[in-house]
Amino acid sequence: MSSRATFADKPETYQATLKSLFHGNPEDTKADLSKIFTPEFQFDAGDEKYDFDGFVAHMRRLREMKLDVDLTTVQFLRDGNQLAERHTSVTTLQDGKQMRAETFMFAEIAEDGRVNWIIEAVQ
Repeated sequence: MSSRATFADKPETYQATLKSLFHGNPEDTKADLSKIFTPEFQFDAGDEKYDFDGFVAHMRRLREMKLDVDLTTVQFLRDGNQLAERHTSVTTLQDGKQMRAETFMFAEIAEDGRVNWIIEAVQ
């Protein structure tokens, strides 16, 4: 990458980036996520564990479902390359059913500003 990514520097830009994961052309998912996550990216949400390619496939499926995901960052702490974030979300399915969640996320940010790994717990 030619310049450092800055989306994880502020709560507003991190929130916008999280929202962007669920939107966009499913065929562009890998290119879109390559701007956000390193090739070594690891995702751990308990029973759900993905490497970069697995996470791309997961997000592509979610994009194909055309979910409406609205999330709001409630807490955001950044200390060097460590990030902790909590957000609430409302996901509206195609049939109109809504699912509410609260997510606690811990992440490591690489030198280039992209995310190396995420560990999250969802309630």
